[in-house]
Amino acid sequence: MKMRVVISPPRVSPERPWRKSPYLTAHRAHDHVGHVGVQNVPRVLPGCYESFSMDILKATQEAAQGKVRLVYVLGGEEQVLLRRCLDAIRKATVGGGVRGLAEDVFDGPKVTAQTVTEACRTLPMMSRWRLVTVRDANELPAPEVDGLVGYFKHPSPSTVLLLVLSQVDARRKLVMEAKKQGLLVVAERISEAALPGWIEREARAVGAELGPGVVESLALAIGPDLGLLGDALERLKLYAHGRTVTTRDVDLVVTSVREVPAWDLAHAVVARNRGAALSVLHQLLGRGQEALPTLGLLAWQVRQLARAQQLLAMNPDANLAQELRIFDGADRVKANLRRWPPTAMARALRVLAATDAALKGSRRGDQRVLEECVLALCGAAGMGEAALRA
Repeated sequence: MKMRVVISPPRVSPERPWRKSPYLTAHRAHDHVGHVGVQNVPRVLPGCYESFSMDILKATQEAAQGKVRLVYVLGGEEQVLLRRCLDAIRKATVGGGVRGLAEDVFDGPKVTAQTVTEACRTLPMMSRWRLVTVRDANELPAPEVDGLVGYFKHPSPSTVLLLVLSQVDARRKLVMEAKKQGLLVVAERISEAALPGWIEREARAVGAELGPGVVESLALAIGPDLGLLGDALERLKLYAHGRTVTTRDVDLVVTSVREVPAWDLAHAVVARNRGAALSVLHQLLGRGQEALPTLGLLAWQVRQLARAQQLLAMNPDANLAQELRIFDGADRVKANLRRWPPTAMARALRVLAATDAALKGSRRGDQRVLEECVLALCGAAGMGEAALRA
């Protein structure tokens, strides 16, 4: 017969210095005696979450350091980040391995709030913490949600409650209350802008040293699929066998799963990102993109910049969106112009003219000509032009 020892929420003195902490440290025992005579039970001020909101990476890092909070409401589309956070919390509380006596797992559609709260109020056995997990918590009936929301205000000081959402719906009471009290942790899809930084951090974590252009090549080949990116980094580390990973390694080891828009090449060139520009160029040519249309795309982008530069020189307040008929990138055009002074613009136009002549009359291969053109547009020497000064 399984016996449960249920404790009520502790009475906390306002003078306790540990009131200020939003989390508890799993490996640190608080040497005091509770009001039910239980020693070494960590305590937390009810409602201490109100001024704290959690980020998925921060929550994972805290848990990896042994610092856990008493209630988490977790969900989101990025399953890699979500799983890492859940694993870190479980390891910090009850350790890894098979489920023990200090861990309960329930399914949201089949469990009641009373069952969950009773499990949370039960003292841990053979562990410093009890871990209670409710899967598909977003499917809890409304009356049961009310019961759990009440628990948020007076959580057990020796239990970590994980409410895992299969879908985060901001209109649901559970999500609204969790957000209001700073308990909500959402694993959102990583943005394109944040992807290079994530790849670099992940490479350091697995011990892979990446050479120039590798980050951009991986981002372009795979995109924001963190599971595939993590697998690719592991394979690249094994393939490189201690040396620096190169873009050639990426071409040999990583299969591109992402359709690359041709405009990505123009954007990379305008941003003077050599690694990304060459990577996109190789992918475009690899899927059969013709050389002259590719050059035409680059020429159109450079002419747009030249036209914008001319308009702003005549009128600093010119409406670029209206004049150039671009309605979602006028600010980006202005930002790119900082990298393209008039001398660089004139040089780019000469590079494009020389590339056009080389593609139509040179015996060199189209790929070699376009590679030299892209490098020259990004500032390197090529197509009869000297390198741009930094």
